[in-house]
Amino acid sequence: MATVSAPALALLDAGSFGSLWSLTMALTAMAVGGSVNAGSDVSGDTGSMGGPASLFGGGGGISPSMSGAADVVPLGVTLVGAVVLWIAFSWRLRQAQRRRFTAGELAVRAAGAGTAALFTLMIVAGLAKGSADMPASAMTGMGGTGGGRSAGGGGGGGGLAELFGGGSGGLGGLMGGGTGAQPTMTYHVGAGSAGFGAVLWVAVVLGVGVLISRRVRLPLGGALDGLRTGWGRSLSAVVRTVLVLAAVPLVVLAVVGAVVGGRAGSAAGAALLLAPNFLAVFLTLGVGSSWTAAAYPVRSEGGSNPLASLMGGMGGMDGTGAMGGGRQLDRTEHLRSPSAGGWPLWFAALTVTVLILLACAYRAARATHPGHKLPLLPYRGPLAGHFGMAERFGVVTAVVLGGAAWLVGASGHFGISMFGSEMGGMRAELSGSVLRTVLFGLLVGGLAGFGGSLLSAVRDVRGAR
Repeated sequence: MATVSAPALALLDAGSFGSLWSLTMALTAMAVGGSVNAGSDVSGDTGSMGGPASLFGGGGGISPSMSGAADVVPLGVTLVGAVVLWIAFSWRLRQAQRRRFTAGELAVRAAGAGTAALFTLMIVAGLAKGSADMPASAMTGMGGTGGGRSAGGGGGGGGLAELFGGGSGGLGGLMGGGTGAQPTMTYHVGAGSAGFGAVLWVAVVLGVGVLISRRVRLPLGGALDGLRTGWGRSLSAVVRTVLVLAAVPLVVLAVVGAVVGGRAGSAAGAALLLAPNFLAVFLTLGVGSSWTAAAYPVRSEGGSNPLASLMGGMGGMDGTGAMGGGRQLDRTEHLRSPSAGGWPLWFAALTVTVLILLACAYRAARATHPGHKLPLLPYRGPLAGHFGMAERFGVVTAVVLGGAAWLVGASGHFGISMFGSEMGGMRAELSGSVLRTVLFGLLVGGLAGFGGSLLSAVRDVRGAR
């Protein structure tokens, strides 16, 4: 997983902001669900400060503190790690097929893999600590989009950079001068979230691998053997197809970007990390799910903090509580709205998704024994096999796409605080309806399963002739 994270970060030129090693560890921990938290690292020589500055911080001056958090799963790293984990887990099992493994031995091996992943990812999360240099514009325009002040003092403010800057008009000048240093944030990954995510990740990977594997036939026993026999082919068709669809653009973009460099290299780095995320959004959008991308400024707490209110009186906030005197509106994009593509985008996603699911259903119907196609409902008519495939394939589609919609959801937060109050910042999120994805995935998957089974039956009839 780290071997994917490191090249992706290198292509994105992440080394210019911080240690590539620490960032690689952080990204690897995020791939199993670890959450990143960050805070400001106030350091550096502020120079000789007198007057009111000596009243605050013993000469350290008044500096805004920054905080941030990110909760996103780079599925490119996650899926590569999942494939490697299954290959490593099943290698010795394939080599030892001459004797029959018991369910107890399988449980011991699975527990060992889970324990190893737990401690390894917790260590990785512990190593994911470092500092990153923020761009010089990180504190500019956090509260608004207005321009600089006019000569007469009117107009919109220039944001946090103007308010906290070292010039005579900002607090830095009022308190004795600014630092002139580039803002820096320290970050760390929660070891608990990474450890829990690692155990869950191992359980899902091994469970899916056992159900869809063709070379490793393990004794599950009882209902689990029936689950693999009746549902494994449908799950295998969907999972293998999604892996191929995610891997092909990932490899192509990575190779082209690495050769071309520049913006193409940055696009390649993003593709290495997030190509499966984009694929999941596209496929779930195709079955009728709704996706929303939102970004909105953090309103300051001027109404409840006297010092924040004082800042507003000095021109630091506008009437809405935004820093810098400018108004920054919330931005929300629904991926099915006209501004984001509208019906053409949804129709394209629907067409591609239906064709993919139909091909998967046809493949699953061809591989499933007729005796395992009977529906769960008490119907045994001439279309019983087709209804059975519709049931199984619909459930599999709903579970896979619903899980993808849950994983792809992301959120982030960046804030500026002073005097114990959040004075400005930005929040962003990408969210989709998991319940809607499951319901529509069940419907569309059921129709695709029925259609794929019919196509398989038609081919059998033609072949018999």
